[in-house]
Amino acid sequence: MAVVRGNQVTFDAFCAQKRKKGYCVNYLTDLRVIEPAPIPPKPVDFDHAKEKLIDHIYAIIESIEKTPSRKIDEFIIGKTFFRQRKRGGGFQEVDTMEARTWKLEDGPSSRWSKTYAPNGFDGLVVLAAVTRNILPESYRERENRFGCNQQEAFVIGLEQALIHHFMFMACDARLGNSSLEPGKYSNGAYGALIYFAYKLEDPNEE
Repeated sequence: MAVVRGNQVTFDAFCAQKRKKGYCVNYLTDLRVIEPAPIPPKPVDFDHAKEKLIDHIYAIIESIEKTPSRKIDEFIIGKTFFRQRKRGGGFQEVDTMEARTWKLEDGPSSRWSKTYAPNGFDGLVVLAAVTRNILPESYRERENRFGCNQQEAFVIGLEQALIHHFMFMACDARLGNSSLEPGKYSNGAYGALIYFAYKLEDPNEE
């Protein structure tokens, strides 16, 4: 199967009348517990993060389907990763809400170009990023027996929770995940990402 090279677009491009295909990293939700200013955000809470992601996915679907006759036929919940960018003799500081601080190669760009674009998907939206430093300290320090780092294990849990929601609670027939297996690990990537990939209905099909 031919590889389609990655094409990064903005989320607005997915919703425009003349839409574009590609992957998007500029429509993120902050999974931390946000407090009124000036109180700083609290670390990620799993249940809170899950509910935020569910709401975010429904908002994405609503935005994409606002254009008349544009309907999502299938969607997949998945995970990928990013690495740190090198800067000088060290690494650039990472912000989970600023994708320009991530190194995307082999992560969402590869996922789009090697898996989804060749199979007729219309877009991939990165929903959120998780790094070790936004996890609760009690979780960061706990022994991890899953064979991956803590942030990736956390995102695997979120991925499974979202699949279960759309499969068993929402009973959404558009969910295209065909397995409950977590798949391959990233081999120690700095950040873990959760994403929503979608395919639109063919307007020419009845």
